[in-house]
Amino acid sequence: MNGKERILSALNLQPVDRTPVWFMRQAGRHLPEYRKIAKEFSFWERCMDTDLCQTISLQPIERYKKIDAAIVFSDILTPLPALGYDVEYGGGIRISDFNFEDIDEWTKFNSRKHAPWAANGIKAIGEGIDNVAKLGFSGCPWTIGMYLIAGGTTDKEFSNTRAKIFSNPEQSDRLLMTLGEIVGDLLADQVNYGGADAVQLFDTWAGLLNEESYRRYALPATKKAIEVFRNKTGSEVPLIHYAKGSGHLHGAIRELDVDAISLDWRDDLKQNREMFGDKFAFQGNLDPALLHGSTEVAKTATEKVLNSAGTKPGHIFNLGHGFAPSARIECVETVLRQIVGD
Repeated sequence: MNGKERILSALNLQPVDRTPVWFMRQAGRHLPEYRKIAKEFSFWERCMDTDLCQTISLQPIERYKKIDAAIVFSDILTPLPALGYDVEYGGGIRISDFNFEDIDEWTKFNSRKHAPWAANGIKAIGEGIDNVAKLGFSGCPWTIGMYLIAGGTTDKEFSNTRAKIFSNPEQSDRLLMTLGEIVGDLLADQVNYGGADAVQLFDTWAGLLNEESYRRYALPATKKAIEVFRNKTGSEVPLIHYAKGSGHLHGAIRELDVDAISLDWRDDLKQNREMFGDKFAFQGNLDPALLHGSTEVAKTATEKVLNSAGTKPGHIFNLGHGFAPSARIECVETVLRQIVGD
């Protein structure tokens, strides 16, 4: 089997010849070849220039020959510039001011017209290589909305942001459901134009909510995004859902129309596989901190994840969150040897 076949088989709960593997944030910060590009071009140039995006997305495939999927180099905040907001990176994230009344002035979002970069990048990836799965992604409405209301990353644990959402429920609903429409369209473009084989939703900050608040605010908007995506693609393209620190929300997350659930390193992979592996594929869940130290620790941790996953179809090896810049290439290579062999 090639990488694309492995990934798609696992997502469809079909047997594979070995565990498929890719890594969240594999295209980017821990690679010296990426850092070289980052010195010459701004973040948005790297996302929006199709040639740069293709190059960056394929860098981990070229370095780590056994990775089974290429995820497009993009960002969960991709829609915001098209909606009129400046988004700057470096020492955190800074976003220009947002007011709930702004939504009245938002353009009717069309990804192909207003934010085509991720889909363009995925299409270019496919022109460069065809034996690995091409993955697209977007942030979930809740997480995008948190950054937007907060103006970036200055609000620790988004305490003031959540208070503003809870104090303005009707306006917050309007914001989140509108973002749901946008996210669904963005994902659909990555399939319809880009040719993505699968897509992933990232809800990085869902875990800050209790289950009642998650069901009240975040879940309906994510359902809307998935509904729009399914309607616009008219296909069975697999969809993966990831939410950091969300073990207490998994009962609600399993209500979503998703094919796979990506677990973070605090989740019990074995238990999830045993209880729900007949309905969902599971992805994960190596602690990314274990890629910063000794190769022996990385090797042992990889064996534990594989043992927890078992041999039943429907597991994709990944991290419990994305690579940090300090991840060691030697550790990544050790992980891949444990999964794939020499």
